[in-house]
Amino acid sequence: MPDPRYKQLANLLVTHSCALKKGDKILIEATEIPDAFLSVLTDEILDAGALPVVDRKDERLKRVLLKSGTGEQLAERLRLQADIELHRMKQMDAYLGLRGSHNITELSDIPPERMKMHADILFKPVHVEQRVKRTRWCVLRWPTPSMAQQAGVSTEAFEDFYFKVCSADYAAMSEAVKPLKALMNKTDRVRITAKDTDLQFSIKGIDSIPCTGEMNIPDGECFTAPVRDSVNGQIQFNSSTIYRGTPFDDIKLVFKDGKVVDFECSDNEALGAILDSDEGARYIGEFAIDNTFLRGVVY
Repeated sequence: MPDPRYKQLANLLVTHSCALKKGDKILIEATEIPDAFLSVLTDEILDAGALPVVDRKDERLKRVLLKSGTGEQLAERLRLQADIELHRMKQMDAYLGLRGSHNITELSDIPPERMKMHADILFKPVHVEQRVKRTRWCVLRWPTPSMAQQAGVSTEAFEDFYFKVCSADYAAMSEAVKPLKALMNKTDRVRITAKDTDLQFSIKGIDSIPCTGEMNIPDGECFTAPVRDSVNGQIQFNSSTIYRGTPFDDIKLVFKDGKVVDFECSDNEALGAILDSDEGARYIGEFAIDNTFLRGVVY
């Protein structure tokens, strides 16, 4: 028998996150997701009268494909794949990205220039331009032993925590967050202080966006973005992060008038390459534009 929590999560994704209707076509991209959950999910989708298309993906295979061949061969493969996946995405009304990973650093030894090719040639046209702008979409991370390791708990304890969070009453959350949204929308100056952190900026005139299970599961934030040239001070992150398979710890960023003028972390070379790229400007220097639009896409 499948885990009874699977049906509860599947029902939430179908009825709340993607709000599927009869005749809707939905693409499920599943990376290292248990067959039992996919079976329950597709049953829920079919019960709603929608039409599921399932694409199974594997991070180890993705690594092989990204590392193999010449740069020209990789670019040609990515262009071919992008043409196929863009055509498919254009047929869809909704999208579910189910992301599990047995090794969260599987792509850590892919050269940055090859990861950038993947992002520019495949991910941007298919996901940023088509999926995000033109479908109802939701992305979730599946609880794996590697995530439990990061949290410093057992696999069972992490799964219990995960499914409890996923079963939150997101409809009630949509109402409960309204006072916070109103407060943020009338706020000008923000100051964040903590150990090794003192960051100040303005959010005047930038809308706040409640996140209540429509685009990410689990969910529960209400986000905004700073006025680009208003950010000054320092922020030190006390948790690890993974970006394109590369782990980063103890990240410190120093801002002056919206620009990162100094930084340090566990991998200064890798972080410096991101900050020096156009992509770095997008993710670090233009919060007001891209954090609002790209929420969830980079996961």
